Amino acid sequence: MSGLRDRGQIEQMFELLPDIYFYIKDRECRWVMCNQACLRLLNFRYQAEVVGATEKDFFPPKIAALIEQDDRTVIDTNHRIINRTELIVDESGHLTWVSTNKVPLAGADGEIKGLMGTTRVISRSEQLPDEYQQFSKVIDFIQANVAEKIDIKELAKISCLSDSHFRKRFRMQFRLSPQEFILRTRLQAASKMLISTDESIINVALACGFRDQSYFANQFKKFFEQSPKRYRATWGQK
Repeated sequence: MSGLRDRGQIEQMFELLPDIYFYIKDRECRWVMCNQACLRLLNFRYQAEVVGATEKDFFPPKIAALIEQDDRTVIDTNHRIINRTELIVDESGHLTWVSTNKVPLAGADGEIKGLMGTTRVISRSEQLPDEYQQFSKVIDFIQANVAEKIDIKELAKISCLSDSHFRKRFRMQFRLSPQEFILRTRLQAASKMLISTDESIINVALACGFRDQSYFANQFKKFFEQSPKRYRATWGQK
C-alpha cells in the first residue's frame, strides 16, 4: 500500500478537477487514496475515513459485490476499462452520466499492486456516445417524474422510437427493461432520502413513486438486502 501512496502527486492534480472522481485501490480492493469529489460522493469528509476500507464499508452487499467484481477483473487480468459510459447516483441522489476509467497499477517489480480509477461527470448530453444520445432525454424525464406514474409509451415517444423498438434498444444499452430501470431509479432515490432526511418511510415511499408501502418495503429489501428502517439505521450514521 505504501508504494501506491507515493502517487500522491497525481491525487493533488485531480483535486483541481471537481467533476472527476479519482481513487486508488490496492490488490485487495482496499481504498488507498481518493480526491475530495470522491469523498463527497461517499458522504465522508476526511480521507482517513476511507483508507483501508472496501466497497462493503460504503454500499449494501449487492452493490458492493458488483463494484468489487469490476475491480477484480482489472487487477487479476490486467484489464483496462477505458471511457465506459455509465449512470450513477450522485451525492445529491440524482442520476448522473459519467465516463469511467480503471487501469491496473504495477509496482517496481512489475507485479500488479492495485488499480487507479477516474469517473468523469458528463455534463452535456452531446458529450455522450452516439448509442446513448437518444436516451438522455428519457433519463431526464424519469428523474424529473420519479414520484409520478411513468408510461413506457411516453418514453418511447420522447426517444422517437416505436414502443417495441424502444424496449429492445433500452434493454440492449442498460441491460434492464424500462420498467426495471424505473424501479431501480426509485429505489436508489429512496435510499438517498432515507439517509439524508428525517422524512418518514411512508413519505419517502410516496416521494419516490411508491403508492403501496408494502410493495415498497418488499422491493427495497429485495434490492438492498435490508428493510428501509434497517438501511437508514445502518447507513445514516456516517
